[in-house]
Amino acid sequence: MNKNFIAKHWYANSYEQFENHTNDVEFFLKILRELTGAIPQKILEVACGGGRISVPLAQAGHNVTGFDMDEFRLIHFYRKIKNIPNVTCYQADALSTDWGNDFDVVVMAGNVLINIETDIDYAEAQQIFIKKAAKALRPGGHLLLDYDQHTENSAVGFFNRLGESGRSEYTDDLGTSGKFKGYGNVYDPVIQICTWASHRDILTNNGEHIIESTMGYKHIPMLKQVYGWLADAGLTVEKSYRNYTDEQVSENETDYVKATVWARKG
Repeated sequence: MNKNFIAKHWYANSYEQFENHTNDVEFFLKILRELTGAIPQKILEVACGGGRISVPLAQAGHNVTGFDMDEFRLIHFYRKIKNIPNVTCYQADALSTDWGNDFDVVVMAGNVLINIETDIDYAEAQQIFIKKAAKALRPGGHLLLDYDQHTENSAVGFFNRLGESGRSEYTDDLGTSGKFKGYGNVYDPVIQICTWASHRDILTNNGEHIIESTMGYKHIPMLKQVYGWLADAGLTVEKSYRNYTDEQVSENETDYVKATVWARKG
């Protein structure tokens, strides 16, 4: 096996271990029950990963399609959907491929909006995602958008971090172990870009070390920007929720919140 395969397999497996919360999924199911009359929906999940969200939606009776660029994470998705006929997944690059059409609901959750991998202008990529979501919906369909919503002050406080940080060690089913280490984030409030340096320290099952260094960046949008992108794509915000409660997200938020937006096409 080559180092690239081992590293990607380990990352996908470790992601499944640390990204296993369910509070957001439970809230999405509640929204769908309340706002669609408990009618099974034709759902597309963008950047579905290992199916943490798509699989419970299918188990609740919805017809779900998920796609992701990472084939290693899709393997976890594929394993979970044995004997679940109303869900499917496929590999695709969200920026360069067509998402299909005539969906009742497009789900962009798990911070997809601020975790896009791109070489183009980051804010432009975010707008493209929203426009593609609108195009994939039938008239009257809905985008379910869920992401970390920051104010300028909360972004400065949250993302400006210096010094080394790390996560717990993870071991995959091949016996590869490893951990993530970060070396600080810097957030520029003028351009709303957070940049960081990190690496993955991986030990293979035969004792070989693999070090992968990464420089990354992301654009942290303000709520007014997101609402503007939705409007430009022909989507009207019908509901917004803060921190997975029925309380509405406000444009006057003073701190970071989890924002869930339900927007209608047409």
